Amino acid sequence: MLLRLSLIAAVFAVPLHASATEQEVAAYGATLDACYTAAADSAALTDCIGQMATVCMDSQDGGHSTLGMTMCAMAEARVWDKFLNLEYRATMDGLKAMDTDEAEYFPEFANRAESLRAAQRAWIAFRDAECGLAYAMWGSGSMRNIASSNCQLEMTAARTIELRDLGSEMR
Repeated sequence: MLLRLSLIAAVFAVPLHASATEQEVAAYGATLDACYTAAADSAALTDCIGQMATVCMDSQDGGHSTLGMTMCAMAEARVWDKFLNLEYRATMDGLKAMDTDEAEYFPEFANRAESLRAAQRAWIAFRDAECGLAYAMWGSGSMRNIASSNCQLEMTAARTIELRDLGSEMR
């Protein structure tokens, strides 16, 4: 009976603590925003990866538990996801414009935007599978949550940088 109550409490505690992600994004997101905005190239952007999570983990709440470390990495992954969506839209707009320009004379080659959409969908499936593997590799160990959230952070940041580089080629 005690085990059942503990499990029920754990299930209900996670969503309550999950709201802390919003607080962590708000509290530590400025660190990543500043780095992302100031970064002039891919190397500088790569140096931004993990900065927000590190600041969060160094805080009183972040680095003292598995859940805290997981939440810090998830919060940074969410900020990178915001950047990813901005870069995707900007790159997509640029590719659509290129496709429109080329469609009149070479319609068979005016498929850049469609190709990006297909690549992004495939990347999302790959990221989810890869991070699922990172989670599974730890079996029942508590490190599985940290491994999965770090995977989400790192893969999302790397894809954001790829999209930013692709978009900058059109500017």
